[in-house]
Amino acid sequence: MTMLKAEKRDPQVKAKKLRREGFVTGVLYGKEMKENIALKFEEKEALRFMKDAKEGAQASLDIEGETVNAMVKNIDYDPMSKKVLALDFQALVAGEKVSTTVAVKLEHTDMVQGIVEQEMEEIHYKADPSNLLDTIVIDFNGYPADVRDIHVKDLPIPEGKQVHFITPEDAVVVHIGEYAAAPEE
Repeated sequence: MTMLKAEKRDPQVKAKKLRREGFVTGVLYGKEMKENIALKFEEKEALRFMKDAKEGAQASLDIEGETVNAMVKNIDYDPMSKKVLALDFQALVAGEKVSTTVAVKLEHTDMVQGIVEQEMEEIHYKADPSNLLDTIVIDFNGYPADVRDIHVKDLPIPEGKQVHFITPEDAVVVHIGEYAAAPEE
């Protein structure tokens, strides 16, 4: 789990002013919280954090000495200026299921006899905070050669993790196509 240092911010100060001063704005919200907490992060820290964490990732927020277990709900990023504009987090409560997404990563695709077509890059699911997934990795090293489709229900979920897929279980995540036969002369 990635740690991010945050400070409470005065909601009266405009986000634009904070960005000019080298900060990224954000908010922490949750069902068990009385009110949302407006946050600010150092831009350097936010960029470092984004290398490890994407939307749906679990994170630990250090808010002025208090640690809060949270999930990244939204990242507002401007690719033109390469700046993070805002990071939104949902506070996690043990026993309360949260809805999120997990990235699907393919490894060793060069070992497949055929053309690998990734139909889905992320899967929607619900889980308790202790069962959240970082990434689902499909490793084709040693994968059966006769498999042509990998469905959501076939995904390798780490042992002990209990998740409920929102994406239909019969949806195709990866399709392996046949090579086209060379035309005869």
